[in-house]
Amino acid sequence: MRKQVKPVVLGQMVLDTVIHDNKNFHQINTQENKKDNIIVGGPPSFAGIAGLILSKVFPWISTPLIYAYACPEVISLLENYPDFSLISRNLKIRSQCPHFYLMYFSNDIERNLMLRNPPSQFNPANFNWKLEYLPVAIVGSIYHEFNSFNTFNFLRNKCSYIAFDSQGCFRQLTPEGNIIYRNWWNPKIIDNIDCFKVSGEEAKFLNLGKRPEKIVARILKSPVTSVLLTQGVNGSILGAKELKTGNIHIYNVPAFTEGTVIDETGAGDIFLFTFVSYFNAFNNELDAIAFATSVTSLLLEQKRFMWQLSNQTIKIRQKQIKNQITEF
Repeated sequence: MRKQVKPVVLGQMVLDTVIHDNKNFHQINTQENKKDNIIVGGPPSFAGIAGLILSKVFPWISTPLIYAYACPEVISLLENYPDFSLISRNLKIRSQCPHFYLMYFSNDIERNLMLRNPPSQFNPANFNWKLEYLPVAIVGSIYHEFNSFNTFNFLRNKCSYIAFDSQGCFRQLTPEGNIIYRNWWNPKIIDNIDCFKVSGEEAKFLNLGKRPEKIVARILKSPVTSVLLTQGVNGSILGAKELKTGNIHIYNVPAFTEGTVIDETGAGDIFLFTFVSYFNAFNNELDAIAFATSVTSLLLEQKRFMWQLSNQTIKIRQKQIKNQITEF
């Protein structure tokens, strides 16, 4: 049985510079920005376009409402993506945007991440919450802007469901502007969300164990009902808790590798958005995780924000993926 879903995406719109030539690493500084290939990034931008695709496949899933901070440069760059004009958005203007530099080494396997202009704390009360019905919130953190109990307590009273990608909470800036990772776990935040997403690398800093499936099981001892632990080319792990009985199920979900990956930036944002939207529409975790894996894999094989997907292709991959899911 399907139901209407109104997704609201909260986060920072950022500037991204992707560098594949490590010889340019030492040249990066704020004076060089203008000659770099600057493109739009951040959870709201990736989730927004993914949401537009999803609403075309399932019209009862509304296009997302974007609540985001953005700078004038981002708004100008959005003109290069005409589809984005179809998405409802409420942007709060900041003079500067966070700017990430993603540097790939060793045939694009190793990655170094730098950040200029870290974001300030995100205040959801600055946005209009007078909506027709309680929305589903997808929250994406890039650097500590969602690390406050008050933020999630506010959202808990405004939303029917909250999903949180915690990646920014693990990040720490060195004096040189490099991103390194640190331990993070905030029970007050975790207790206020329904779906928790974390990568395999980030999970090591939760101090909840070493084996991914055991980490997922421990997270599910909290009020969280769904856990997504992504593992790149090794697929993902889905943890699901039955609301009536409290029984926990943990599944190994394969990656789908057909075609060449053009750009993996934003994959986690796309994955979380499609899983949450599908699950809230159909209330089936396995269908949702297979659908999210299908859509994400297809988008990674295409140029950023120039995506063209067919309903049939998505569903073919979804079926193939679901048939390979196994339970631990």
